[in-house]
Amino acid sequence: MLRRSRSLLVLLLFGVQVAIVVRAHSGNNLVRHKRELVLPPKPLTENVDYTEKKSIAKIRSDYQTEGKTVFYFLEGRGANQYPFHVFVVEPLTGNVRVTKKLDREEIDTYELRGVARYPDGTEADKPIDLRIKVVDQNDNAPNFGSSVLKATVDECSPAGTIVMIVNATDADEEKTKNSKIAYSIIKQKPNPYFDMSKDGFLIVQNAMLDREKEDTYFLTVMAKDLYGEEGGHTATATVTITLNDVNDNPPTLEKMEYEGVIEENTAGVEVMMIKAQDLDEKATDNWEAVYEIVKGNEAGYFSIKNDPLTNEAILMLDKPVDYEDVEKLELGLAVKNKAPLFAGSGANGAANIDFGCGAGSASGGCGANCASGTTFKTYPIEINVKNQLEGPDFFPSVKAITVTEEGQSFTMNQVIASYRAIDKDTGKPAENVKYVKGSDPENWLTIDQKTAEIHLIKKPDRESAALVNGIYFAKILCITEDMSAKTATGTIAIQVEDYNDHCPTLTSDAKNMCTSKNSIIISAKDEDAFPNGAPFQFIIVPEGTEGTWQVEHYNDTAAIVRTKENKWPHVYNLKLQVKDQQGKACQEPQEIKVYVCECGDGVDCARKSGNDAGIELLLLGLMLLLYIPLLMFLCL
Repeated sequence: MLRRSRSLLVLLLFGVQVAIVVRAHSGNNLVRHKRELVLPPKPLTENVDYTEKKSIAKIRSDYQTEGKTVFYFLEGRGANQYPFHVFVVEPLTGNVRVTKKLDREEIDTYELRGVARYPDGTEADKPIDLRIKVVDQNDNAPNFGSSVLKATVDECSPAGTIVMIVNATDADEEKTKNSKIAYSIIKQKPNPYFDMSKDGFLIVQNAMLDREKEDTYFLTVMAKDLYGEEGGHTATATVTITLNDVNDNPPTLEKMEYEGVIEENTAGVEVMMIKAQDLDEKATDNWEAVYEIVKGNEAGYFSIKNDPLTNEAILMLDKPVDYEDVEKLELGLAVKNKAPLFAGSGANGAANIDFGCGAGSASGGCGANCASGTTFKTYPIEINVKNQLEGPDFFPSVKAITVTEEGQSFTMNQVIASYRAIDKDTGKPAENVKYVKGSDPENWLTIDQKTAEIHLIKKPDRESAALVNGIYFAKILCITEDMSAKTATGTIAIQVEDYNDHCPTLTSDAKNMCTSKNSIIISAKDEDAFPNGAPFQFIIVPEGTEGTWQVEHYNDTAAIVRTKENKWPHVYNLKLQVKDQQGKACQEPQEIKVYVCECGDGVDCARKSGNDAGIELLLLGLMLLLYIPLLMFLCL
C-alpha cells in the first residue's frame, strides 16, 4: 500500500511539472524556458502490469486551452516505434500509457520526448523530455556460465590454500542486493576437504589431500543472490578439482637387501638388476629414481645405470676383483628421486645417507612431517667373489737385481737370483711348470727350467745401448705343463750400480673416519726409482692394532683399510707394514691414528676433532682459573 501511494505521489508531481512547462508557452519566454529543465525520471517497476492504467504521465500544451487544435506525439526508443512501441500517447489528450510489462534487463531507462504539434505539423511548443526509470526487481537467478568448473591444486597443500575464485553473474541491477551473490558448498566427495567463503574463495580446509589416495574431488557449489538471504534465487555448478602430484613418496626397492656373485678377474659384466617403486606420478621427476653407491665402492669396482622409463637399474662390474685380495664386498645403495622430496612428506627407515628429506619406506604422504636433513635408507648389497683357477703369476711382476760393473770378479754362469712364479690360488711356488727365457736383448742371461735360477753369462756393461736409465730388462716365461696350458710373464730388471736403499713410508700418520663410514684410504711414498718403488703392498700388523681391519687394493701407492666392526667415537691405533715391489719394508712397523667421530649436520670429522680440541683447551683454561684462587685460599 505504501509503495502504491509513493508511485501516485510521484505521478502527481510529474503531471504538475508537465502542466507548468506547457503553461509556460502562453506566458513570456522566461517562464517557458523552465520547460527545458531536466525532470526527475519517472519510476516504473519492472514486471508490474501498468497497461490497465489510463495514463502514467500526461503531456499538455496551454495552446490547447486557447481553443487551438494540438496533437501530441512521443519520440525516442520505445515510443510509437516497432518493435519498441512500449509507450504510446493519446494524440488529443496527451495521456501516456504503457503497452506491456517492463523488463529492466532489456532497457533500464527510456529517454522519451513529448512533442505538441498543430495540425499543419508545426510545433506548438518546444519538446519536453520524459525519462522513465525502470525499477529493478529480483527476477534473475545467478548464472555460472558453465555447469562444470575445473580447478587444480597441489596435493599436501596446507589449510587455507586458495584453489580458485568461483564467479557467477546476475542480470539484475548492479551494486544492489538483487545482484549481490553469496557462495557456498552444498556437497563434496569423496572427502569434505574444502571450504568456501561467501565471496567465492574456494580454499583447502584439510591438509590431508593425497593424490595417491584420491586424485580428483567433485564439489557442488551454490550461488544465491540477495547475498544469501531468504528468498534469493539460486544456481548450482559442479567444480572438478584435480590434485597435482608433489614428491611426497620416496622411492623404495623391491627387496630390503640384495646378494650377488661375481667371478674374479672379470669386468664389464652385469651383476644384478634392481627396480625402484614409487607411488608418485609416473614419468615425472617425482617418480624417476636416482641411484648412488654410497658405501663399499671406494676402489671404483662398480657403477650403476638406471633406466628413467622403467625405474630399473643395473649394477655393473667395471674393474676386475682379485679373490686373493678380497673375497666379499659389502655395498650400500641409496635411492632418491630426481626431484627433491616435498618438505611435508613422511620419512621412515634405517636411514644412513643424507639426501635432503625422505626415506626408503612406502609410508610417505602428506600426513607426516619431514624436517630438512632427514636421511634416506641405505640398502645393503653383499657381493661374493668367486675364485677361479688362475694359474701361476710372478710376484713381483718386475724383479730388481743389483749388480756392480766394477769391483767384483765376473764368473760365467753366476747365479744372480731365483725368480719362481707363485700359484695365485695357493700362494705357494707354482708346480708342474717350466721356465724359459723370453726377451734378452744382449743375451746376458740363462734360466734353469725347473728351479728358475737366473745365471749371468755375460759381464754387465753400464755403457751398453740396451740399458734404459742404467737398467737392463729381460723377460722370463712360466708355462704350465698340464692340459690347460697357461703362461705367466715376469720381468728381470738388472740394475747396474744402483741399490734399493729406501723403504716405503706412509704419507700421513693420522686419518679421520666418520662413524657412518667403515674405511679410510692410506698412501705411501718411496724415494727409490722403478722398479724399487711402487706398487706397494700394505699389511696389517695385529700387534699394536686396535680392532679388526682388512686391506683392499686401491692403486699402486694407496690402499683401502676397512674395519670389520662398527667403531665408536674414539682414537684407534693402526700398525702397518708397507713393502715396495721388491718386498723391502722399513725395519719397524709404521703407526697411524684413526680418529673416529660423529659427522652429523655436515660436520667434517677433522673439523669437529679440531673444535672438540679447542673446547677442551677452553675448559682446561677455565679450570686453571678456578684452581688458582682455591690454591691461594688453601695456602692462607
